[in-house]
Amino acid sequence: MTATAKGGWAIAQVDEIKPAQPDWPATWKSVRKHFGIEAFGVNAVTKDAGNVLGDEHDERDSGQQELYFVHRGAVRVTIAGEEVEVGEGGMIAVGPETTRKIESTASPTTLIAMGGTPGQPYQVGEWEG
Repeated sequence: MTATAKGGWAIAQVDEIKPAQPDWPATWKSVRKHFGIEAFGVNAVTKDAGNVLGDEHDERDSGQQELYFVHRGAVRVTIAGEEVEVGEGGMIAVGPETTRKIESTASPTTLIAMGGTPGQPYQVGEWEG
């Protein structure tokens, strides 16, 4: 249940946050949009074992630094070609030039992804709408 106070704060459970777009899968949660966060990107994705949580990519073009938090479950992250297992409560920090891919290894797994470009205002990506 979401609770909002007049003092400018809110509380929500990951599972109750809606996708950013109506045609997006319910597994992809737009945390940034839900809370009205404008300073940085933050989303969550929940999938069962054997599914990709974050496609292979880098952020060379945007210069964005990313931090991933394994909220529930476990992941296998491939960083610059090296595979690493990260369990619940683990965090993965990745610079813009490093290639990364994240896959769930437990059911269910929820990954929180945060990012922003140092020294620049946050720009909502075209993919988020």
